[in-house]
Amino acid sequence: MKRNPFEIAFDNVLAGAAYTSQSSDSASVKEQHMDNVNHPKHYEDGPFECIELTRLLSFDWGNVVKYCYRWQSKNGVEDLRKALWYANDAVIHGTPLYADTNLSGLCNALFSALADTDWAGLRGIWWAFANNGTKQEILTALKNKIVKIEKDSER
Repeated sequence: MKRNPFEIAFDNVLAGAAYTSQSSDSASVKEQHMDNVNHPKHYEDGPFECIELTRLLSFDWGNVVKYCYRWQSKNGVEDLRKALWYANDAVIHGTPLYADTNLSGLCNALFSALADTDWAGLRGIWWAFANNGTKQEILTALKNKIVKIEKDSER
């Protein structure tokens, strides 16, 4: 029997719900926790899971956050350069920050939590987001961080 994509997606959602309802000491939960598809460690380590914020943002700005969030745990400064690329693309194309402007308060609270904890050593970037900095200010904060990291690595 051939299943349509909606049935498959629904089954995947149910599987995710089953995952979260299992006890934390079972072997299958430990195996799934290591799962780099459903729950990558580099997106879970912060004060909240990265997707909780990125799903509230437009595509480009969500990618900026994703690459910033994980840079220390995954690809290093290369991820910050990817974030810079997406930020630049968003500025060039006038891409709005939020997927829905009604969510800006929630986004600001999440960005504030990242700034307060200096998550991934990017307090200045999170602060620019949290305090409704212009897109250009966010872009500049990201450029400055990359320059600082590269200078520090030359020493």
